[in-house]
Amino acid sequence: WHIDGSLTLDVRVQRSPVMRLPRPEIEDCCVHVTHRCQERRFLLGTDIDRKQYVKRLWEASRRLRTVRVLDYIVTSNHIHLLAWVPRTHDLSEMMKWLQGTFAGDYNRRVSREGAFWRGRFHPTFVETGHHVSRCLFYLDMNMVRAGVVAHPREWRFGGYHELSGNRKRYRIIDQDRLLGFVAIPDVSAFRAWHEATLAELCLQSELPREPHWSQAFAVGSRPWLRQLAGGDPE
Repeated sequence: WHIDGSLTLDVRVQRSPVMRLPRPEIEDCCVHVTHRCQERRFLLGTDIDRKQYVKRLWEASRRLRTVRVLDYIVTSNHIHLLAWVPRTHDLSEMMKWLQGTFAGDYNRRVSREGAFWRGRFHPTFVETGHHVSRCLFYLDMNMVRAGVVAHPREWRFGGYHELSGNRKRYRIIDQDRLLGFVAIPDVSAFRAWHEATLAELCLQSELPREPHWSQAFAVGSRPWLRQLAGGDPE
């Protein structure tokens, strides 16, 4: 249980060093994706590479249109995506192309060999409504929380610029679907709420990291988690 009223379902198993367990197949769900650079290195440390990743993300959203991106941010050593998928297999297909293609771009640019990403990406399933809203702001405030910028508008490589209406070309985010998930009726109302909430968060002296967004199996209400897990999350 967390101070924002959300519950998490944390599923951990012992894994063989060489065995890769299959991901669970869940349909019609929102997923928060985290993927870190190899050895947590700052391989995304230049604007050139962050811009290239955003370009590849746009291409990926066009290649596999069943995956609807709701928000994203590219930091210096990891990425976050919030997406809706009809089935988790589609997300895996998109990420395989996106992460592999970008890794090849980077390695060719710097004449490098070897893995770019640290293992597989981590998916956290997120209930719609309040929980998707919380995850949205967790992504948008990432670089503020890290002390790099004072407001999300100062970081070029995230979904804020689309959500605020400032970026109109090569859009990645499905805003109509996002509005439905956060239960806000129109774009104007969403932008007013989004900007007001960000302004309030930016005034806080300390922002919690909220590691459950990147570590838990799922985040949501007790009934939703019970349905997802087939039992009581406690």
